[in-house]
Amino acid sequence: MNTPPSIRVACVEDDPQFQALLKKILVPERGFDLLAVFNNAEQAVASILDSRPDVVLLDMKLPGKTGVECLGMLESHMPATAFVMLTGDDTPQQVFAALKAGACGYVLKTAPIEHLLEAVRAAAVGGGPLSPAISRLVISAFQTKVAVQPRIPGITHRENELLALFVKGLSAKEAAYEMGISYETVRDYLKTIYQKLKVRSRTEAVLKYVRNQQGPALAF
Repeated sequence: MNTPPSIRVACVEDDPQFQALLKKILVPERGFDLLAVFNNAEQAVASILDSRPDVVLLDMKLPGKTGVECLGMLESHMPATAFVMLTGDDTPQQVFAALKAGACGYVLKTAPIEHLLEAVRAAAVGGGPLSPAISRLVISAFQTKVAVQPRIPGITHRENELLALFVKGLSAKEAAYEMGISYETVRDYLKTIYQKLKVRSRTEAVLKYVRNQQGPALAF
């Protein structure tokens, strides 16, 4: 059996302790290839544009340009790369700024190591990793109970049901259990949803779903 290629990762992070943690856990034995760790955006941009990693981990609070500013310098030039924000700051403004700038996911630095690794894996295959705490934050910020109706035009009842569960913060495996279907079926639904909504990640799909629930006046 052929071993799948390692997920190529670059990181922009100025905390030496967190840098050391990333170097310890993002190793070939776990399926990762950590290309480089940079202390600031200015140092990182040219190298990341050249190396084209699968996933870039970005600290929100960097010296000089912020993580969101760094994301803005990279995202439009790297459509095949997924960007995941790392931070200890979980305010709604920070979360939405990162998602609007093109991040596919947002993970707290205090999350368990396996959650961080799973976020990188999910991002590499087109997922939209949000830690449970961030998912709850996004939901509460809209200050509404998300209902299954009204449905987005073109989205089937089951696809709509799946999106509603994601907005509530369930993982793909939890949603599969809740709907009584397999994890593989959930992944098939997601692929179809991405095509219909013209999005590249679960995060983008969830945000579009919530906008539909709130109507055209929603902005963040």
